[in-house]
Amino acid sequence: MRVLAAALQRYARADANVLVTGETGVGKDLVVRLLHDLSVRRREPFVVVDCPVLAPALIEAELFGQELGAFTDATVARPGRFELAGEGTLYLDRVDELPVEAQGKLLRLVEQKQVERLGSSVSVPVRARIVASASSDMDRAVREGRFRTDLFHRLRVLPLYVPALRERTGDLPALVRRLLADLAASTRTVTKVTPGAMAALAAYDWPGNVRELRHVLERAVMAGATKTIDIADLPAELVSPERTAAGISAARPTLEDLERQYIEFILRETKGNQSRAASVLGISRKSLWEKRKRWGTDS
Repeated sequence: MRVLAAALQRYARADANVLVTGETGVGKDLVVRLLHDLSVRRREPFVVVDCPVLAPALIEAELFGQELGAFTDATVARPGRFELAGEGTLYLDRVDELPVEAQGKLLRLVEQKQVERLGSSVSVPVRARIVASASSDMDRAVREGRFRTDLFHRLRVLPLYVPALRERTGDLPALVRRLLADLAASTRTVTKVTPGAMAALAAYDWPGNVRELRHVLERAVMAGATKTIDIADLPAELVSPERTAAGISAARPTLEDLERQYIEFILRETKGNQSRAASVLGISRKSLWEKRKRWGTDS
């Protein structure tokens, strides 16, 4: 992440096209926004094109603009996204999901730095910086012919790769603090995550990356009764004994922490039935109640 931050600083001073790649949920949109905010274009427009949702029949009109009467439904003249971006940044989000036919038209625009509205023969200079994002298997899309090689190289003048969360679990404590601070503004304040809960977070492989982490924390904040997130506040898929054990070396919980984690896990499995939980744990119901009372989790 330090390498990524350093590259962001350098690329913000440049003016070439940038391609940001990474898995879904890693924060590519945030990286692109930071790139714009750090650049000399920060006071100019930041225009986003969500490529997958563009209707195939309207892609050209959306990107390049249209003149009155250019096609049947063209009842007004309007600029396309490239014109609207002015001297700012045009962000092509998930550009790898553009149809191949549209990729050819985009290639000409990127190469010539000029755009013609549909129904017009007048070329308008493109002054915006082009930044695109794509999934981490962009190379495969190029190999399989789903994305044009020439457009790929035109967009990837300056490449940025955002690593998956499982590749940077050392960032988890800082990310958790930041996300909890953001959530405090809209929900309620949580000031602490127990070592056991942090161990479970560190042991999980986060297929949904930072976006999934935010959702997990939001659910824990909303469902919890105190200002502390404990193992019992996390989803079941994060707190299996195997995952908890895998995270021990990362967070170093105490033996009592692990005991509390396991007991809360069994209570989840037994739907809160303390008699059944005590039977599974091999202790009396009174012992279970005393342990939970000591930890303040008996309510």
